[in-house]
Amino acid sequence: MSILEKLKIIKHKNSGIIDFCIETIRFRKLLENASALLDFFEDGHGKILGEYILDRHYVTSLIENVLERLGMMIYDACVLAPESGEKLYTQYDKHKLKAWKLLRVDGYSEKKDFKNNEDSGSLTSMDPEYKLLAEVLKWLNGESSDPGSTVMDFMIQTYVCVLKCPEARDILKRESIFEGALSKEPGGNIYLVELWKDAVAPSNLRSPRSLDDINCIPLKYFLMDVHHGDSLPDFENGKKNVTWIAAASEYRLSLNTLKSDFRFRLEATASDYEKSNFIFIFADQSINIGNILPSGFHTENTNYGQFAWSLDAASETIEDNLILIGRNLFHKNVSQV
Repeated sequence: MSILEKLKIIKHKNSGIIDFCIETIRFRKLLENASALLDFFEDGHGKILGEYILDRHYVTSLIENVLERLGMMIYDACVLAPESGEKLYTQYDKHKLKAWKLLRVDGYSEKKDFKNNEDSGSLTSMDPEYKLLAEVLKWLNGESSDPGSTVMDFMIQTYVCVLKCPEARDILKRESIFEGALSKEPGGNIYLVELWKDAVAPSNLRSPRSLDDINCIPLKYFLMDVHHGDSLPDFENGKKNVTWIAAASEYRLSLNTLKSDFRFRLEATASDYEKSNFIFIFADQSINIGNILPSGFHTENTNYGQFAWSLDAASETIEDNLILIGRNLFHKNVSQV
């Protein structure tokens, strides 16, 4: 039997696991593109403070880079939630139009202001570059009377579309998908998936697997104050215990509630490279994430749920944050959370 035939058999028997792994990897790419966008936002806000000498090239590059990354994020979203594709690309086209209008602004037409600033030997917010940058930042994540008109609003809308996708939600309700090929943590309530191995090698999962068998740095930090011996505590939501599914690799963790009455998702990267580290959290409205999060997280609330993230954290900070989130989440019951 050829390798291709074997892979076809694996996919046929374990398509649920493969679909779960693909969804997890694609969602991770979406978050990486979103993180790059947020870095652009932060850099632009740093430049507007007036401590830098701006040229028009910086501002136009910022616009172009945002547009490119936003397009990559929307592509990821449409792969994950194809039913939302038309709506998302319609909104993306509106943002492209806004970007092109900004790029066509003749910032040098206000020659009087520019000349006055040259004579004074200083660059201020009256310079055309600063004026254009201010307009760009207003488009990115400024206050607007038109809901959904900023890039930040569009990003949140995109998260919602992806997390509401029926196919992805259906996978997380089918515990049998994971029971057929995966073992629970002995005595606990968490399934463990090695993201890059288990989808194509389910035969390796015949014996029970403990947390020590998974080399995942963020998962170990997350459960450092939770995992004692071979068991994890039950987490009550009404009358039902919560089961978790953790998709892990060495530096990355994707944690979801599985077959639960409430929804919680955590994505984290914990490495020695600060720029790649982040924590992203989604929680439905039944959870007060203020009781879970450490300080320093950016939060956004929607009718569908709550989003929170922390980017570019030092390794010590990401470790401390994961330990605290795990402790708060598992050491409280849902009514407290």
